[in-house]
Parts: sequence; C-alpha cells; structure tokens
Amino acid sequence: MTTLVELIVVLVVGPALLAMWVDARYPKLRPSELRRTAVHIGLIGLIAFVLLRPALLLVAALLHGPAGEAISFTVATSAITYGLVVSLWTMRSAADIARAHR
Repeated sequence: MTTLVELIVVLVVGPALLAMWVDARYPKLRPSELRRTAVHIGLIGLIAFVLLRPALLLVAALLHGPAGEAISFTVATSAITYGLVVSLWTMRSAADIARAHR
C-alpha cells in the first residue's frame, strides 16, 4: 500500500505542484491567444497518447535497475507536468474569456 501512495505522490501530486509553480513563476510562458493554447493541447495529446509509451519502453529496454526507473519516472513526470501546465493555461484562458464577456 505504501508503494501505491508513493507512486501517486510522485506521478500526480508532485507534477501538480510543479505545474502550479511554473504557471505562477513564469507567467510570460502562458499563451496569450486561445489558438496557441490549442496548439499546446494538441502537442500534449501527441506526447501523451503517441510518444510517451514508446519512450518508456525504450528506456526500459536500454536501462535496467535504479537508473532505468529514475529516467522512466523523469520522462513520465515531465509529460504529466507539461500536461498539467497546459491544463492550467486552458482554465486561465477560459476564465479570461468569461470575464471579458461579462
């Protein structure tokens, strides 16, 4: 049970906190137009659904033991963090549009 909790923290809570930090620390990275946000949504879709699994399988095939696990977690955490940052950007864009139409 402890391993599952640790995995949840590493792959969900950690990237969520990192995504919030990136969004707060670097607001100029946030796309100013909805079209650019849509490009990031498409890019994270490509990464998550097409590239992530082959990348993790490649790491598993090339590296074994703790080094392979560390790099696998790094690759997965990076993809999850980027996806969460894009989600934050999307929510902020939607909130800005809703505020503008009031």
